Amino acid sequence: DRSVSRGLGDVYKRQKLKSTLSEKRYKHSLGVCDEAVKLAEKYGADTEKAYTAGILHDCAKGYDTDEQIKLCQKYGVVLDDITLACKPVIHAPLGAKIAKAEYGVNDKDVLDAIMCHTVAKENMSLLDKIIYIADMIEPMRDFVGVEELRKAAYENIDMAFILGLKQSIVFNAQKNKIIHPNTLSAWNYMLMNGK
Repeated sequence: DRSVSRGLGDVYKRQKLKSTLSEKRYKHSLGVCDEAVKLAEKYGADTEKAYTAGILHDCAKGYDTDEQIKLCQKYGVVLDDITLACKPVIHAPLGAKIAKAEYGVNDKDVLDAIMCHTVAKENMSLLDKIIYIADMIEPMRDFVGVEELRKAAYENIDMAFILGLKQSIVFNAQKNKIIHPNTLSAWNYMLMNGK
C-alpha cells in the first residue's frame, strides 16, 4: 500500500476502501492514484486532490448494480433514463456521494472529479481531466490505443482528453452501446473551444 501512505488519512479509511473492493479493483485504484499524482505534478494541479480523487474514484464499484441503485436513492443521486441504461457508469455519481458520506471528503473539486470520471462532462477542470485520463492509462489497462493515450497524457492533457473521449465514443459506437450525452457534450465543448 505504498501509494496510500498519504492524503486519504487514517488507516481505517484505507482498510475500509480495501474491504469494499475486489483485490483487482483496489490495485486499479492504487494505479489510478499514482498516475493521477504524476499527471498533477506534470501539469501543476493539486497533488493531494489528485491523490484523493484517484484512490476513491471507484469507491462505489464494490456494490452490485441493485445495491448501487438503492444507495443512489439513499444519497439522493438522480438517475435519468440514459444513466439507468448505462448501468456501469452509475458508480461515478454515487462514488462522489459515498466519498463525502463515508470517507469524509468535502472538497468540491475532488467530488466533481469522482463524479465525472466515467462519462466526462462539458467544461471539465484540469483535475477532472487528470482523473478521467489516469483511469484510462493506469498500468493495468490494456486496450487498443492505450499506449498512444499514455504518450499523449504526458505531452498535452487536453489532446489526451480528446483522444480518450474519442476512444470511448468509438468503442461504444462499435458495440452498438448508448453513448452518454455528457460524453458527447464534453467532446463538442473541447472542439468548439479550440482544444
